[in-house]
Amino acid sequence: MYLSCVSVCMQRLIETSPWGEDAAAIEQLILNQNKFHSSIQRSQEVERARDELKMSFVRTGQLRELQNMIEEISRAIMWVNEREEEELVFNWGDKNIDVYIPKKQESYSKLMSALEVKEKELNKLKQKVDGLLKNNHPASDKIEAYMDTLQTQWSWLLQITKCIHVHLKENAAYSQFFKEANETYSKLQKEHENIRKKFTCDKGTSLENLTELLKNLEREKETIMENKRQVKNLVNKSKSIVRLRPRNPEEKSSSPSPVIVQALCDFKQDQKGIFKGDEGILTDNTQRSKWHVTGPGGLDMLIPSVCLLIPPPNPLSIGLANKNEQYYEAIMGIWNQLYINIKSLISWQYCVKDINHINSLTITMLSQMRPEEYRNIIKSLETHYQEFLRSSQGSEMFGEDEKKKMEGQYSGAQTHYDTLSSTQPIVHDGLTLDPGSQGIRHDLDGVRDEYLRLRERVLRQLEGTAADSEQAKFLRKELDLLNQKLGDLQGLSSAYLLSYLRNLLQSLLQAEDVIKVHEARLTEKETTSLDLNEVENYRSSLKQMKSELEHKRDLLKAMESDLVNAVHVNSQISASFHKCDVDLSKYADLVGQMSDRWRRIQTQIDSRVWDLEKQEKQLRHFQQSSGVVDQWIDNAKQRQDTLQAAKFSDIQNLMEHLNRQKVLHSEIKGKKEKVEVIQKDADTCAASIKDYELQLASYSAGLETLLNIPIKRTVLQSPATVVREEATDLQSRYIELLTRSSDYYKFLGEMLKNMEELKIRNTKIELLEEELRRLKDNIQDRSEKNRSLEDALSSYKLELSQSKEQLISMEEVKRTTAMQASVARESLDTTSNQLTELSDKLARLTYQLDEEKRKRRLAEERYTSQQEEYEAAVRRRQKELDEVNWSKIDLEKAVKDKERELERLRMQLEEEATRRRGAEQDVSKTSMMVQQSQNHYTEILSERDTLLIKLKQLEQDKTRQGRYEEELNRVKVSLETELRNKQRLQEERDKIHKDFTYWKSQYELKEGQMRQCDSDKDKMERERLSLKSDLERMMVELRTVEERYKGRLQSSQGEVLDLALKRDSLERELRRLQQRPDSMSIQTQTDEKVVTVDPSKLVFDGVRRKVTAHQLCDCGIISKATLEQLLKGKRTVEDVAVDIQLSLKGTGVIAGMVRGPQGRMSITEAKTKNLLSQESAIMLLEAQAATGHIMDPKFNEKMSVDAACSRGVVDTDDRDTLMTAEAAGTGFKDPYTGKLLSIGQALKQNRLDKKTALRLLQAQESVGGILDPVLSVFLPKDLALDRNLIDEDLYRALNKKPACYLDPITEEKISYSDLRLKCRMEPASGLLLLPVPEKPMTVQGLRGEVSVTELINSNLLSETDVQKLNQGKLSSKEIEDKLKNYLHGSTCIAGIYDEANNRIMTIYQAMKEGLLRRGTTLELLEAQAASGFVIDPINNVCMNVEEAWKRGLVGKEFKDKLMSAEKAVTGYKDPHTGNTISLFQAIEKDLIEKGHGIRLLEAQIASGGIIDPKESHRIDVDIAYKRGYFDEEMNEILTYEGDDTKGFFDPNTQENLTYLQLKERCITDPKTGLVLLPLRDKTNPQQMVQQSSQKNILRKRRVVIVDPDTGKEMTVREAYHKELIDYDTFLDLSEQECEWEEITIRASDGSARMVVVDRKTGTQYDIQDSLDRGIIDQTSLDQYRLGTLTLTKFADLITSKSSLSELSITASNMEDVATLGYRLMQLKACITFLLMETPKVISNR
Repeated sequence: MYLSCVSVCMQRLIETSPWGEDAAAIEQLILNQNKFHSSIQRSQEVERARDELKMSFVRTGQLRELQNMIEEISRAIMWVNEREEEELVFNWGDKNIDVYIPKKQESYSKLMSALEVKEKELNKLKQKVDGLLKNNHPASDKIEAYMDTLQTQWSWLLQITKCIHVHLKENAAYSQFFKEANETYSKLQKEHENIRKKFTCDKGTSLENLTELLKNLEREKETIMENKRQVKNLVNKSKSIVRLRPRNPEEKSSSPSPVIVQALCDFKQDQKGIFKGDEGILTDNTQRSKWHVTGPGGLDMLIPSVCLLIPPPNPLSIGLANKNEQYYEAIMGIWNQLYINIKSLISWQYCVKDINHINSLTITMLSQMRPEEYRNIIKSLETHYQEFLRSSQGSEMFGEDEKKKMEGQYSGAQTHYDTLSSTQPIVHDGLTLDPGSQGIRHDLDGVRDEYLRLRERVLRQLEGTAADSEQAKFLRKELDLLNQKLGDLQGLSSAYLLSYLRNLLQSLLQAEDVIKVHEARLTEKETTSLDLNEVENYRSSLKQMKSELEHKRDLLKAMESDLVNAVHVNSQISASFHKCDVDLSKYADLVGQMSDRWRRIQTQIDSRVWDLEKQEKQLRHFQQSSGVVDQWIDNAKQRQDTLQAAKFSDIQNLMEHLNRQKVLHSEIKGKKEKVEVIQKDADTCAASIKDYELQLASYSAGLETLLNIPIKRTVLQSPATVVREEATDLQSRYIELLTRSSDYYKFLGEMLKNMEELKIRNTKIELLEEELRRLKDNIQDRSEKNRSLEDALSSYKLELSQSKEQLISMEEVKRTTAMQASVARESLDTTSNQLTELSDKLARLTYQLDEEKRKRRLAEERYTSQQEEYEAAVRRRQKELDEVNWSKIDLEKAVKDKERELERLRMQLEEEATRRRGAEQDVSKTSMMVQQSQNHYTEILSERDTLLIKLKQLEQDKTRQGRYEEELNRVKVSLETELRNKQRLQEERDKIHKDFTYWKSQYELKEGQMRQCDSDKDKMERERLSLKSDLERMMVELRTVEERYKGRLQSSQGEVLDLALKRDSLERELRRLQQRPDSMSIQTQTDEKVVTVDPSKLVFDGVRRKVTAHQLCDCGIISKATLEQLLKGKRTVEDVAVDIQLSLKGTGVIAGMVRGPQGRMSITEAKTKNLLSQESAIMLLEAQAATGHIMDPKFNEKMSVDAACSRGVVDTDDRDTLMTAEAAGTGFKDPYTGKLLSIGQALKQNRLDKKTALRLLQAQESVGGILDPVLSVFLPKDLALDRNLIDEDLYRALNKKPACYLDPITEEKISYSDLRLKCRMEPASGLLLLPVPEKPMTVQGLRGEVSVTELINSNLLSETDVQKLNQGKLSSKEIEDKLKNYLHGSTCIAGIYDEANNRIMTIYQAMKEGLLRRGTTLELLEAQAASGFVIDPINNVCMNVEEAWKRGLVGKEFKDKLMSAEKAVTGYKDPHTGNTISLFQAIEKDLIEKGHGIRLLEAQIASGGIIDPKESHRIDVDIAYKRGYFDEEMNEILTYEGDDTKGFFDPNTQENLTYLQLKERCITDPKTGLVLLPLRDKTNPQQMVQQSSQKNILRKRRVVIVDPDTGKEMTVREAYHKELIDYDTFLDLSEQECEWEEITIRASDGSARMVVVDRKTGTQYDIQDSLDRGIIDQTSLDQYRLGTLTLTKFADLITSKSSLSELSITASNMEDVATLGYRLMQLKACITFLLMETPKVISNR
């Protein structure tokens, strides 16, 4: 009975043993199980415990299986985690994108291959796990938990690979786009440069060359147009390029707007999550691997950056594409300007040619010509002059003065021609005296009488003149000719020439009146309307105009008939008579012009009617569809509000509510396509309206050019903008509704999930309660079993007591019984422990039950208050996350330090464990020896004798150890030999590795080129397919257009037939009317009626919109009397507008700048050409925008800010600022009421600051008054104050006339009215233009021009010098000579003087020949570059680093470092502001390492002064103090000649010196005056003695690390703290930093020894000792004494070989020391034992 109970207890103990949670715990369980198993095997009841032994075997096997499985799964998890970590920390930004994309593609391919292999392994592992689970392994739950973890991590890694694929595709598109965009820009630059160089002309260019240039220019246009497709393609591509720069933390922090990110895969964190395609706001990306994102619903999450994409649009790509497009448009603008220039030059050449020909005519030459010939001459001049006037409009070749000059020459030629033809005035007068046919005879008689009087007067004048004089002959000849022509006139007295001319003139006047009326009506409209009724009315009026033209077409026919009759009559006049050819040709031109204008009116009407019909259909469709969607949005919004306002109490109501929300959300998502269709309809409608407006503007411009009469235009808001705004507003409302619906739908889903979890939790609580009841029953059963066991135990005790009396002599039985009792007692204890554990488990379950109940109550309470506490929880969580992030950063740093410390302690622990195991073995051996000593005392005595013998052997071992040490020295020598062989083999291995690396790089390069070729091939194939599709599309469009025009042609043919029939009927009617007698029309006069004008038609053009007469009267601009006159029709709107022009339009704003031949230029163009500062330019542009419009002075156009940005008149960077200024004129929109606010009202709402408001108001007041944004007119200040447009403070501030603007000439503050006084008004356009300030006198500086003003401010020139300069007594050359040290070269060390060879050489050449070390060379060259120039001492030439590198004065290995040092002259760029800063400021901002910067700064001061990088010259220290280029602390550092400032090395004495000290040891070249560093002749004994007497030599070596992100220099420790290097690298580089010094140490006995000391660590090396020990040889010491081996290299030689020697000694002695220690430990144990046992033996005896 007892044994069975023990067996049951043992089995239960094995079955209930734990299985462990990890590999370490399982390992410990296996050890415990082995011990337990061994105890069972050693048990005397092993036969009875075979079942327990079998179970123990089974459990041991199961533990082994579990251990192997857990380790295998853990390795797989670690592999997956490593791959995940590699991808999470990868930077997908734009830095080095062209480099990392191909590498990442290759690594991605390798990763996918590795995943395929790993997947097969995991499948095998899954089969093993399934086998264990199928066999019901006892630790199945542990295996399943590990396997689930592996599966989760594997799925997550696969998600990451999908994200990587997207990143690779998008980033490759990003890289390709910017590469193509930059190539296109370079191509456009070449085209620009080609046009600029190739097509140059002036007034001296011949006519033939100009004609050839014109032809070449037209051919060049075809070349330029080839870039159009690429530019448009880039514009389209730019809209789909992702954003990469905001992935960098510094870029994101500088971004003014929130950065939107898009999820590439599903990601869940706690109860929050984001799904693929969802968007969120990036709040913090300082961590590279994980970003803080505000997701849908406003939930903050920490999401891996690889899962996020910053979607388009990319402002950089769009900006670059727009830049290319603008550049292309600019090139086309340049082409147009060149075309105008050449055309104007050609017309000018023809004009000059005609003028010279006319001026060369004489009376004799004119008399010998036929009338047609000299009339053609003057006609040609008129034609060419008119052509010149047209082509010179907008030409850069002719200013207003030159045009006036040409006009004078033209007038002079006409005057000369009129003087020559003055002998023919009578005939012309006779032809034009009276156009009436009734008085022709009377006029002819008068002409005859006048001729007789003239003849008598001429004959009297000729009486005193010689008969053969030229004048007499000419006058007699002309009198005879007049007499002959008068005779011919007598025969034509009955001709109707003049009558026909009169009729023709009347027809012309009537036709012109009709044409002018219709042209005026056509130019009234500048745009269309969005009101369909207005469109229909205007279309009807156009049809009415067309019918009116058809009815009045007889005027055109009559005019043409009169012209034909006049020409016919004129042809009947004899050839000897003076004809009216000139007049008839002019009338013929007028008739042709009238006919053309008539046809253009008809064409314009037809085109407008057709366009309006199309617009009406499009507009009606758009309004209907948008109206339907708008009503649906309102309805959906109401339903959404109703759903959100609903309350629900249980999960069933919530599910129904969620279903309703789902239906609504699906309906909203389904309307997306409809909204997009409406957006497209709006774009189509807007484009149609824009085309219609362009057609109207083109017609008005053509009419303006034809008639040379300016047409008044008003700036109206285009209906296209309104259509687009309506569509945009509709889309915004839809997106808002969709966002609300989506967020609420997700919120309901989360709430349903929480309620389901709550329900599951309640179910779990019920299950736990059931399990509790079951456990209570089990405990009760166990208690009953325990009671039965206790009864059995008591019976066993009774039986044992009885057996004790009977079997007292049987000790073996007694021991067995005692052992059984012990086992039973242990079993009882185990059972008691199990009862205690069950009680504890019962208590824990009870606590968990209470806890679950409490959580249930809390969850229910939290559910009721979830919505109210949501925002507070979000803010609290964000704050906690921020604190956790900071804590995490600090913790990570601390963990890294602790990990390093733990690694060190672990190694120590392993060593201690090794020693401990050795000690334990010794102890066990000793214990065995003690046991043997107790059993065998006699053996102890023999062992003592043995120990004595061992002591003797130990002494012998010491002797052998001496021999071993000698052998060790020999081994050391052989090891050194092997070490040298190993070094040689290592060098050969490195060489082979370099060769392998080189060929590998070549292979990768070729492979990259092949990939590039493949990509280019794919690109060309895509372009070919794109071109093919474009061609097919164009063919379809061509067929469509052809069919449309065929239809229009057929309809036109039908209209022509109808017109022909109408013409025939009208001709018949005309002939019928001509047969009737003329009758006088009787006019009747009726009584006058009072005319009342419709007030709605009394509309004036304001600044930006229309304003009625009643509004003008209400605000006090016009009086009530004026309004009455307007209403009664006594005055017109045009008359009154002239009187109030100041209030309606103002007096004009400063439009731009003017500069000599360059002519007018805009403010932005002047800023680009550095004629205006950025601040002044933005102020002037703000003034333009605040007064109504942005001005384009080149074309005299007004436009809005948006239009100016799109046309390039202003920069897009200034758009936001100018939009605020524009709102000062158009009004700030109140976000609450929607009303327009004035500047003063906006200032009260803090929409802008007071300084800006005052500046804008001053500009408005100077132009015409305070601009009312509602009425769009200028009001006086007092009236504006009364209408609350401004307040009292602004009123008083304006009265003070503050200086709010900058004078572009003096850069001083000035008011806007005073600035307007400095402008010039252009007569032709009336624009106010600022004159360009004259360029100040400058001299050549270090890198650029330096103004004389700057030299005065720097105290380099005095007032006396300025006066001499103004008087011409002092020239720029003399100033440069006087300030040579400040403006040009420097007194830095220019080169090397080799005393041994008596030659001058460059510093780099000296290094190449081995005279200078590399470090010394770099220091001297950096000093040159930082002092201004690199110097060629042989040719005495100064140059920059780039040029010096090209000439070979410096090597490629120094180029980058010298370019960095050269920034001390040109200036460093502040990474935060972009400003140019000095060397000292760069040191302060940590852009350059302080020690390096001090060395460069010292070189500048020693070579002439501190360099001002902004002004490009040297300045004194006091000026540097004022400008912040220097401070007292830096001055103290530089003046204190400590080790920190001794940054230069003297190659002669091996000393560290300051630059000034090194210069003092230099010599001056008598030929060039350059400073040269002499290199001593080392063969000179005197100099060698002097050199060897040097005792203390100090040489430093610093390690400088450059931050790859910021370019800053830093120390090794700073780099380690910023985690740029790891701890091992930090230790390695720190050891390389040293300050070596050679010192002499004298002993008390007077002996001296030379020691090399590292001042940084205190390590010392005796030179003589190192020589004796063989660490260095005599050759190395001699080289060091001669100076060919530097102190640093000499010290490195000692330290490296000393380390190797110590390592060899340690390696060879470790085994001997370990053996000796072990023997000593044995000896010590034996002695201790003897000391303890000897007294016992004696006492026993």
